[in-house]
Amino acid sequence: MSRHGKRTDFEFGGYWLSQRKNSPAWCRTWFNSQSRQTSRASLGTADFEAAKLALVAWVQQNARMKNEQPGEVPLEAILVRWFNEQGSKQASRVPNRYALVKWSDHFPAAMVSDVTAASLRSFAEALEEDGLADGYIRRIFAIGKRALNWAHEEELLDRVPFVKLPPEGDPRARAMTINEAAWFLRAAREDLPHVWLYVALAFGTAARPSSILDLSKWQQLDFEGAVIDLNPPGRRQNKKYRPAIPMAPFLVPFLQSVSGGHVVQFNGKPLKSIRSAIERVRERARTMIRRHAAAEVLRLWRADREEGARALASVKAAADAMLTVSAYTLRHTVATELRGRGVQPWELSGFLGHSTGYVTTEKYAKNRPEHLRGVVRAVSAYWADLGALLGGEHLGPFINQERASSVLPSHSPKGITPLGYLVEPNGIEPLTSTMPL
Repeated sequence: MSRHGKRTDFEFGGYWLSQRKNSPAWCRTWFNSQSRQTSRASLGTADFEAAKLALVAWVQQNARMKNEQPGEVPLEAILVRWFNEQGSKQASRVPNRYALVKWSDHFPAAMVSDVTAASLRSFAEALEEDGLADGYIRRIFAIGKRALNWAHEEELLDRVPFVKLPPEGDPRARAMTINEAAWFLRAAREDLPHVWLYVALAFGTAARPSSILDLSKWQQLDFEGAVIDLNPPGRRQNKKYRPAIPMAPFLVPFLQSVSGGHVVQFNGKPLKSIRSAIERVRERARTMIRRHAAAEVLRLWRADREEGARALASVKAAADAMLTVSAYTLRHTVATELRGRGVQPWELSGFLGHSTGYVTTEKYAKNRPEHLRGVVRAVSAYWADLGALLGGEHLGPFINQERASSVLPSHSPKGITPLGYLVEPNGIEPLTSTMPL
């Protein structure tokens, strides 16, 4: 109703809306503790709803804070300030923004003090009902916690609520089988040269996508010492370590074929993302699996329709599974394969850049070329096995920059037949991309 004897139409963060006499414009209004008077500043609009939005936006970005009480500061103000000051400047700015939107949606008009153990449990349950994975929910919580802790460190708040992170849950990382990986490689061979180069590097280094895309020939490749330093000069290491690792022999011709600058380029420019290329390759791999199975499914269908139907369902499932492959899947696939080939956990951790193992192996990598050679032997053997599955097809680089399809042999891997025909319940029809298989 009233504040310092004046009518209050809308209040947010210690500021409220008011109008001067004979003026329809709404003003941002506050009590100036130094002058002991009410002060006003026009928001430039006579529309009440627009004025409310303008007031909230101003408070979130500009209101002065100094060791404020949690019960007096809107949570939204802290989230917005952290994003503007920190979150928007990080490589993870998109997931940061997404996480803060989730916080804002669940805590509308809440004060910082409203973040309690009970409200956080309700928040986690709501995110789980939205179908988000345990690891993603934990990340959303971590970003909100980071924003609150930042506000305390910057002395905007005198204290902040404790945000307990939810459990990580079971790992849900996708790893391809060796047969799936072989199909993926064959599909990548039929794409553009820079995509094939990226895929080879992903299998040879098990590096994160950003590490591969940042890789520079002259600054990070040591051919004499056979070492790849995944951390570019000037980049400060963080929890996602980029280690220096041995250069697998099969990668040498790939890396030597690059003229200079960024290793992975398209039209002379470095790539910001490999996502669309991976999606294109996995779709091609899916089609290849379907085509490969068409003749066998047809044979089974003619002999026994029930058995043919089971085969059809199995092939469809295997083909559709390729659509779940992402750039990170390549990393998880190599890591899983290396562990299965007997690579010791500490060696694998050092190779992947995990904090466990990395601290104890980092100082040896650049100066001891034989370091982690067990990992290199395993990854090289894996690459050779994939080549064998492809019928001994040469898995080397494209030295020229023509489109991959113009330099690839037209033969199929051992046992693969050309495009065939598929029996459907309605008869025999040619296999097309619109059919169930």
